Amino acid sequence: MNKVKPVAIAILLVVLLVPSSFGSIRGFLLSKGFSWMLSEWMYYALLVLLGARLGWKLARDVQWKYHWQKYTVVLFSVLLPFSIGFAEHPIYEDMVWDLSSDMSKFQATSEYDNTDLLVIAIADCPYCKRAVTEMKALHERKPNLRMRMVVCTEDSTWLEPYTEEAAGVFEVVMAEDMNVLATHAGGHFPAYVLVRDGKPVCRWTNNEWGPVAKDIIERVANGE
Repeated sequence: MNKVKPVAIAILLVVLLVPSSFGSIRGFLLSKGFSWMLSEWMYYALLVLLGARLGWKLARDVQWKYHWQKYTVVLFSVLLPFSIGFAEHPIYEDMVWDLSSDMSKFQATSEYDNTDLLVIAIADCPYCKRAVTEMKALHERKPNLRMRMVVCTEDSTWLEPYTEEAAGVFEVVMAEDMNVLATHAGGHFPAYVLVRDGKPVCRWTNNEWGPVAKDIIERVANGE
């Protein structure tokens, strides 16, 4: 690493700042079994580490007339890449905290039977369709995770898009009482409900469902 020239480090930083790099790094780490949280945070860590490395080499290898110039270069090298990366891929609360809501007081319904993760959806919802993709990703990493999607609708034809997308990976069913399930979802769809022993434990709304929540769900699949 000591032989790496500043221009090479700068090129690596430019590559990282290509918008698609975030997803590529996350996808690669997830495929290698890293946690959801670490897979997302590694992008920012690389920006900081490479930026610091670039600043250190410039400060050491270039003859600066004044010390403040050296310190400015180091600070600029660290902050600029991170600021650009943050602007492209903001850090949200669901990447830091567990934002779930307690559901222990809710009465369990039959939809919760034999399930670890229940996703409550509504018909023709683009965010719910994206939830199907994420559920499939969870299944790929944790095949023993029991999942079910319940759609709050009175027309079974609205289940077809979700069923086709699920491709048999998990069950898609119509809610027995969509008003009850809508209440369980807190009026936000999709809602992701952690289930233990057939009872709802906690819930994440679409805006709360991030890497922290996914890691919690995967720990359940591991029996923790």
